[in-house]
Amino acid sequence: MSSGRVPLEASRPKNTPGLQPRDELPRSQILSATILVRRRRAAEAEQQVASIMRGEAAALSREQAAEILGADPADIELVRRFAESYGLAVTESSAAQHTVKVAGTAAQMEVAFGTRLFSCAGHACYEGPLTIPSELDRIIVGVLGLDERPIARR
Repeated sequence: MSSGRVPLEASRPKNTPGLQPRDELPRSQILSATILVRRRRAAEAEQQVASIMRGEAAALSREQAAEILGADPADIELVRRFAESYGLAVTESSAAQHTVKVAGTAAQMEVAFGTRLFSCAGHACYEGPLTIPSELDRIIVGVLGLDERPIARR
């Protein structure tokens, strides 16, 4: 993979009053994250779903839905190789759920996603967007789990 990186805009955290970054996380702290992978080309899927909704086609089986609406296995493999190249352990991957779950130290996550991790009132967090290799732009659509600040409002 080349050294060019792009921001993952969907990963830009919202500022949560009272939960600002304070201390760096211990470099050896183990974290897990879920990498969201794009779905297959949507045009065919949208047409199929529209036909079903109009009653013109039979409902899809789970297997058919996973095939049409899931991630391309080649994209899953690219994301797996990216994660492993940064020393992250791939703990699970699913084309049907379009996810790759990874685990690694805070230091490994920082390098893999081009960020600095902090502690925010006992929760992991970061500032600014995560970055990913340019080759994975539009393949990786999000990363969950590296910012654990609560987002619900009362």
